[in-house]
Amino acid sequence: MPSRTTSATALAEGVTKPRTAALSPLAFRFLVIVVVVQGGHVIEHVVQALQVFVFAVPEDDALGLLGYVLQFNGTEEWLHLGFNSLYLLSLYALILPLWRITPAVLPTWAFAVFVAASVWVETWHMVEHGVIISNVIANGGCPCPGIGDVALGVSDTLLHLFYNGVAYAGVALALVYVLRDRGYTPRWPGRRVPARFARHDATRRDKRDRVRLPG
Repeated sequence: MPSRTTSATALAEGVTKPRTAALSPLAFRFLVIVVVVQGGHVIEHVVQALQVFVFAVPEDDALGLLGYVLQFNGTEEWLHLGFNSLYLLSLYALILPLWRITPAVLPTWAFAVFVAASVWVETWHMVEHGVIISNVIANGGCPCPGIGDVALGVSDTLLHLFYNGVAYAGVALALVYVLRDRGYTPRWPGRRVPARFARHDATRRDKRDRVRLPG
């Protein structure tokens, strides 16, 4: 039967030993898909901004790329509502998997950025889209102002480009750390290298040295 001293020592080691964790393959694939799809949505907003501020297209007629193909009530707002609804649900689904790898893989500050910049901002973004769609329904299309553009007196195109950029930055940052943990990207100096990659690198160097031995 283990002594109390042994148990206390084991408990102390368990407290001081760094926790190791890794995102599951399913969660990793899901995170990559979310970043890629939302990246496409951000590009839509960049194109809209170019249409309005470079090519002088009226804001209500600047529909991005997919907006000219998938539009209802003469506007792309239904498309953006669908994109952002799925994105917000995806972000909520990622909270627990990313929290489980904090701080072993994802630094605590990076997880906080994900929650604040992605989850919180996108939640408010969806409130904005709810108001926009209510105006689309009421007017049978646009004009369909939201909340921020009216309150701040700013362009709806720029405001929603800002919303999407901030909401995208948090989840993209999380992916960078996950990719570094998996060995897909270079690591910062002093950052822990997972044991599985350290063993792989050592084996590869050993094979290379054996090939170089004479005779």
